[in-house]
Amino acid sequence: MNKSTIAPGILCYQFPPPEGKHFGFTLCVLLDEQTKSALIIDTAYENQASAVFADLAAMGYELTTAVISHFHPDHIVGLQALPDIEIVGNSRWEETLFQFGSRDELTPFFPTRLTTEDSDLSFGRFRLAFHPAPGHSACSQYTIIDNTYVHVADNVMTSNEGQDILPWAEFDAVADHIASLNRLRDFADRTFLLSHGLILHKECVRIEAIDNRIRYFKNVLEGNGAYSYARATQGCTCEFLHQEWFIRNE
Repeated sequence: MNKSTIAPGILCYQFPPPEGKHFGFTLCVLLDEQTKSALIIDTAYENQASAVFADLAAMGYELTTAVISHFHPDHIVGLQALPDIEIVGNSRWEETLFQFGSRDELTPFFPTRLTTEDSDLSFGRFRLAFHPAPGHSACSQYTIIDNTYVHVADNVMTSNEGQDILPWAEFDAVADHIASLNRLRDFADRTFLLSHGLILHKECVRIEAIDNRIRYFKNVLEGNGAYSYARATQGCTCEFLHQEWFIRNE
C-alpha cells in the first residue's frame, strides 16, 4: 500500500493489481479534523478496505461514510470489512447490484443515502456534489469535491504506472458512456481522481484521456460492434491495456 496526501485533509491509498491484471485500486479518503471522522470513496475488496481502516484508526480517525462510485464488486465488497457506516450511492444502484446475487445476499451493500443530479453532501469542511455518469454501469456517478477534484469512477482507468486501460460498457450502453465522457469534459479543468490508476493532475492529459475513450466508443458504434480492436481504436493516441474487454455486439 502506498499512501500519499493529495491536499490538506485528502489522502490517497494505492494498492497493486491482482495477479495477472493491470488495474490496481486507488481509494481516496477525506478527513474531518474537528470530529476525527473520515469518508472513503469506494472500498475495493476486504483486504484493501481493512488496510485503510486500520491506518485511519492508527491516526485517530473513525471511518463513518463511504461514497460508492458504482456498485460493481471491486468497489463495494470492502464494505464487509468495515463497521456499520453510511453508504452513499446513486439512485440507480439496484440496476447494477442485483446483477451479482439475490436481494438477501446483497443486503450489506445497500446504500443508506441516495444521490441524484441535484444531490450534495457536506463532510467537515468539504462540499461534495454528484453527477450521474452512466455507461460503465447504470449507477456510475462523478463525485465533485470542493469544485476542485472530480472522482471519475471507472469512466477513466489507468494502471498504477499511468498506462491507459480499455474502457468497458455493455454494447447497448456505449452511447450513454459517450454522453458521460462528454459531460466529463465540463470538469476537465479539475483534478481527476481515479478508482483504478494515477491521479490526473494535468489538464492536457485529462482531455486526451477523454478524447481517446470517446473516439474508441464512437468507432465501436460506427462498426456496430463488429470492428476489430485495431479498427475500433483507430485515431486513439494510446495503446490500451486489457484488450480482452474489447466491446462486441454479440
